[in-house]
Amino acid sequence: MLTLLLSLLIIVGIYAYWSYVQYKTGWHLLKKIPGPFVYWIFGNVPQIGLRPEEHMKQIRRWAHDYDYGLVRVYGGAQPYLMITNPKTTEQVLSSTDFIYKYDPYKFFYPWLGQGLLTANGKHWVNHRKMITPSFHFAILQDFLKIMNETTDRFVELLSGFAAKMEMFDFQEVVTRSTIDVICEAAMGTPVNAIQGPTSPIVPAIADICDVMRQRIFSALNRFDFFFVWTSGYHKQQKALAILRKEFSQIIDKRREMLKTLNQNKLKLDVDGKRPKMAFLDNLLTAEVDGKPLTFQDIFEEVSTFMFEGHDTTASAIGFAIYCLSRHPEVQRRAFQEQFAIFGKDLKRNPTFQEVSDMKYLELIIKETLRLFPSVPFIVRTLLQQTEIGGFQIPAGTSLGFCIIAMGTNPQHFPTPFEFKPERFENRNSTNPYDYIPFSAGPRNCIGQKFAMMELKVTLSKIIRHFNILPAVDGLSKGIHNPADRGDKIDNPYDARLGFFLTLKSVNGLYIRLRPRAY
Repeated sequence: MLTLLLSLLIIVGIYAYWSYVQYKTGWHLLKKIPGPFVYWIFGNVPQIGLRPEEHMKQIRRWAHDYDYGLVRVYGGAQPYLMITNPKTTEQVLSSTDFIYKYDPYKFFYPWLGQGLLTANGKHWVNHRKMITPSFHFAILQDFLKIMNETTDRFVELLSGFAAKMEMFDFQEVVTRSTIDVICEAAMGTPVNAIQGPTSPIVPAIADICDVMRQRIFSALNRFDFFFVWTSGYHKQQKALAILRKEFSQIIDKRREMLKTLNQNKLKLDVDGKRPKMAFLDNLLTAEVDGKPLTFQDIFEEVSTFMFEGHDTTASAIGFAIYCLSRHPEVQRRAFQEQFAIFGKDLKRNPTFQEVSDMKYLELIIKETLRLFPSVPFIVRTLLQQTEIGGFQIPAGTSLGFCIIAMGTNPQHFPTPFEFKPERFENRNSTNPYDYIPFSAGPRNCIGQKFAMMELKVTLSKIIRHFNILPAVDGLSKGIHNPADRGDKIDNPYDARLGFFLTLKSVNGLYIRLRPRAY
């Protein structure tokens, strides 16, 4: 017992000394930047709170309180520079000098390794170049077929809720559709999340995402020394073992299938014509520096595509439906656009051109992502001391871009807490970096066209089939200003925002559906 106590005291002492060194290293520079009071060792963690809802609310309040300028914040001993100013955002994100990622992306390494989201340096450059053709115009049309088939099954699932006319948590069910789409697009293999029996891949992904989120916001589990002794570590290892086993079997089957095809036809020609292929097939036929990818390379890139592609899209669809349920006039106009394209034909799937023609639906998506960006924060890490926004910032500082606060900056979006899709019609922005739901610059979201297409297809079918209603009658518009202490949520159905790797409502997104009468 005495040995254990002594060991703990030594660990605490080492951490305290390390924290002191961290503070002393950059404090003489960072103290010049406005920011909240910093507690030694704990940084600003006491103000941020322990719950996801508290994290989100406090960070957005800081953005407002410091007039959407630079804000200095500490997560323990780790310094963060919170950025919401478009000019400073452009300075960093548009440059190839600031593309390094480390914290909090290091917690994704056990699963995503050196996939496109987490990779750096030459590895990232080579893989970005290799993967870009996977989102070619012609291949997106192949993915459209998968999206149409999957959303048809999703509408069947929703019809069961509509028949009961009871409220349900749309946030909980929409992930079944997006994970079906992303798995079939990524690997050419259905996982049956909507209808079942479900592939072991689905719960394994849910488990490992849960562990990653917990590590980011845990004071102790951020350190590998502590984490390996927790139940979360064993949960992560079990999920990884399942994913490796399942992916290995799928990769072997796809590799054998590709051997039966004419290899010359697998190369994208000048017209973009090729056989229908999954993302995995492109990786199996790709080369980097004249060498094929290893199993680990393929595993990491497919995992990255699935991780980035299912939860982010589910978040966007969920909040779009939530907003439509609270804004019937917007929903009415959205339906009119769909009726003009499809008439009363509920069975016809949209073509690639018709998806492109859904202009008002695109405005709804843009406005949803302004208020509820799927990824509310992105981070870069400085490798050397640099001047940013007029201040010298020390090496090792994490640059955090608060996308959710940018979208509600009244200097760029008048009446920011009102849902007005029309604001994006012919919008003239003084700086394109004031709205970056898909990030921006060299490390922007490579799959944003894929995501926008899936959003349109899914929302189109839901709007055509159902009237989307709030959980109960008489609710507010459901959008609140966290900086206004008087703007309190007074019912259990308004979204309480929290950061769970992606943006979610901690109390769900409850709605009702009613079959639409034609």
